[in-house]
Amino acid sequence: MDKKSAEDYVYKSYLKAIKYQAYDTKDENKRNPIYSRDVIREKSQTPCVLVTGSKGKGSVSSMVSHILQTELEVGLMTSPHISDFCERFRVNGVMISDEEFIAQIEKIIPIFDMIDAHIPNDRFISPMGIQATLALNYFNEKGTQFNVFECGKGAQYDDVNNVIHQYAIINSIFLEHTRELGQTLEEIALDKSHVISGEQKCIYVAEQKQEVLDVIRSRASLYNTQVKIYGIDFRCDNIRYTHQGMQFDVIIKDEIFKDIVVPLLGEHQAKNCALAMTICKDILKTFNVDRIKMMLKSFCWPGRMEIISTNPFIMLDACINAECTNNVKETLNYLKIYKYIVIVGIPNDKDYVNVVKSMQNNAEEIILTKSQNPHYVFTKEQQQVLANYGIKTTWSSSVSEAIGIAKNKHIPIVILGTTSVVSDVKSYFEENY
Repeated sequence: MDKKSAEDYVYKSYLKAIKYQAYDTKDENKRNPIYSRDVIREKSQTPCVLVTGSKGKGSVSSMVSHILQTELEVGLMTSPHISDFCERFRVNGVMISDEEFIAQIEKIIPIFDMIDAHIPNDRFISPMGIQATLALNYFNEKGTQFNVFECGKGAQYDDVNNVIHQYAIINSIFLEHTRELGQTLEEIALDKSHVISGEQKCIYVAEQKQEVLDVIRSRASLYNTQVKIYGIDFRCDNIRYTHQGMQFDVIIKDEIFKDIVVPLLGEHQAKNCALAMTICKDILKTFNVDRIKMMLKSFCWPGRMEIISTNPFIMLDACINAECTNNVKETLNYLKIYKYIVIVGIPNDKDYVNVVKSMQNNAEEIILTKSQNPHYVFTKEQQQVLANYGIKTTWSSSVSEAIGIAKNKHIPIVILGTTSVVSDVKSYFEENY
């Protein structure tokens, strides 16, 4: 088996079943985590935290992993990846090798082939279930002492939620993935609140709208689970932008940890860090702030408000909904960048309309583009949809073409898009710079 065959196996069951399902089928009628539940729970041998939410799951997961590494061997599973599928599985920051990834897939094929043979044609073993099983196998062999898992888009029907977890983090929730999770904030919050199962010591909750908090508190009270909430049990203070990234103080109960720095831009990253530090303080025996500060200064999370060029200025963010554009505009205002070209690479079934609407006032030009990943649908029809709102755009058939058009304008460039577009941008800069 080669690496491509191993990656293909992750999606084999899903691709077999998806042709029998309607595009707008909700997760409750499409996904069934019961198929992987027994396998995953059997392999859950190490203390663990699950991270869910609408945005910032990956950043928080990685921050938690970084902080815990000051004392522990830590496994980390995140998704999606930027350039290499193996990025999804790491131990102490080092991603699984191609050879180890193939070997792990070969070990679990007999298990999942047997399960797949006994389920209906229109049902599938979730790719997330296969990845979670692979991760647990790998982490067990590496002898990790604590594991961090990022959920997919939801939790209730997400196979990652099968991983036995003593802790859970719920980052900020807003309207997203409405086709699969629900049409209201309450419905989406209810889905994600299923990371609370009664097995948790504590749930850590980011800044939320009141209706979301009500759902989370209701679920937690059902299981008598402790909840720690941003703004009540912990918070950030004195947040400021610096040339090194965000600098801020973190307050956890009555303790103040001053001048924390993360090399990322955006006030939300300071809040993400406060969330990560709070759970780690409860997990670590020795909460060594000096070591934690050093680890956070080396933190890197590609494609998140990342400045990938200064001449010309180009900022890249994996932004696929209007809510995230607020962070982008806040950062640009701090940098005193008020006019720019916006490149938008968001699939047809995501919120490209509202992303463009949010950015149009400061955009000298909006260029629509697409990734080369065949699993995502980007069409020129986006131009007509936006034209119906009175928004003029330029269409480009690739990231490289879009960047070429934008660079000719000789003003700052902001690239917003799904992770496959982020991957194409990274490849472009590796080849051309």
